[in-house]
Amino acid sequence: MKKIVTVISIHSCPGEKIGIGKTGGLAVYVKNLINFLIINHYKINLITKNHICCDLNYSDKVNILHIDSLINPGSEIQEIANSTDILISNYWTSGIFSKTFFSKKNILKINISHTLEYLKKIQIPEYKIDIKRIKEEKLLKNYFDYTVYFSKEEKDTLINYYKYTESQLIFSTPGYDEKIFYPLSKSDSRKRLKINSSEKTLLFVGRLDYLKGLDIAIETIKIAIKHNKIYKLFIAGGDFGSTQQQKINLTLANNNISQHVVWLGSLSQKELNLNYNSADIVLVTSRSETFGLVCLEAIATKTPVIASDVGRMGDMIVNNDSGVLISDIQPKSFYDQIDKYFSKKNSFKFKNESLDMIKNFTWENVFNELFSKVKVFD
Repeated sequence: MKKIVTVISIHSCPGEKIGIGKTGGLAVYVKNLINFLIINHYKINLITKNHICCDLNYSDKVNILHIDSLINPGSEIQEIANSTDILISNYWTSGIFSKTFFSKKNILKINISHTLEYLKKIQIPEYKIDIKRIKEEKLLKNYFDYTVYFSKEEKDTLINYYKYTESQLIFSTPGYDEKIFYPLSKSDSRKRLKINSSEKTLLFVGRLDYLKGLDIAIETIKIAIKHNKIYKLFIAGGDFGSTQQQKINLTLANNNISQHVVWLGSLSQKELNLNYNSADIVLVTSRSETFGLVCLEAIATKTPVIASDVGRMGDMIVNNDSGVLISDIQPKSFYDQIDKYFSKKNSFKFKNESLDMIKNFTWENVFNELFSKVKVFD
């Protein structure tokens, strides 16, 4: 008999629009995790935050419970907890929720951090850490049977700062869907998106979060203008319509650079693939990352990536072939590499080595490998 798997994602629902508010790579991960479980015929519960306009449509394959309150989420929680065989928690808020409501001893409990508060401090020394969050993250160590980490840096942080043991940790990674992210003709993509074929375009994909570094991408555009270089920055996600986005828009207008920036809003995965393929370069200007999903998706479309050397970018980019890694995460560093590309001083060939780097990152491979390590799925 198939085990009952309960997936918890309190931070965001995988049915929310990507790039709006708190919804980003975590939601993409959870949605693909559930798809994997469905394909493998498991009984699935999904407990997640309540919100408007959820686009999840699993019919009767997944029991979805949207909750409004973390303190008193309703009687159905206890019924789910009593029947659950395997618990998969995503992000620290889900971990705290799991610890509170899933106390049955014979549940196998798996925690996927996605990001750690103290890791941000390691990657950004000036970052002001949330002490309350760190205390709560530390409470999870003795509750979960396994914690999944995505990078060596994350593993080292779990061991050295959060005091985990090696036996508690399992290495895994996010992935991409090769049926969604694949190369298309740039000219055809631009025609479909009504982008001029002669424009020099940069694509930023992400939320309006200081850690994601949109400000670095915008400053890069400012430097280009000072050098009489005209690029157009397309922003996918970017909390389009939010107060924060409107403030950025006002700043762009005051600096007379609005015409160089295009807000795309939240895109579906298929729309995102089209935009990757239309871009000359994808910019990943993150100050901190555990992995770097945008980098992986872009390389799958054979679009060059200029990325901060954080997270797992170095495991996906072959320098000067599929992109360039930036150690000094400053606008001038990004501008210099962009200028080299458009000046024909640097070209990206995407040799077999670059494509081989990502071939094992498909969601199917990722989850098959992860659950083979846990050895609980019959």
